[in-house]
Amino acid sequence: MAERRPTVYEVGKAHMIGGIVSGIFIVWGIPLLATVAGMEGSGWLDWIVLPLLFVWVVIFGVRSLMIVCPNCGKSIFQRGIWSVFWPAKTCSRCGIDLTTATGKDRDA
Repeated sequence: MAERRPTVYEVGKAHMIGGIVSGIFIVWGIPLLATVAGMEGSGWLDWIVLPLLFVWVVIFGVRSLMIVCPNCGKSIFQRGIWSVFWPAKTCSRCGIDLTTATGKDRDA
């Protein structure tokens, strides 16, 4: 029996949820943990949160551009010239239904 491959939309949705959860942890979770540990006034928090936030933006921004329509290659997170954080269900360039389309085989 063949293994079911996730659709492009499912991959995009998982990426979006991962980005939201990790972003919330960086912005609120780390400072909350530092407050509980009594380290919020030491000044090290800015040196942890800001670089992590920068890396988070770069990683999730680049990854969102790499999740593309299998038919035409356009990012499923782009709407015209804008990049948004939720994936499209239908490709805005070629009109393919991304909720049923799977990514291209990389082995072929």
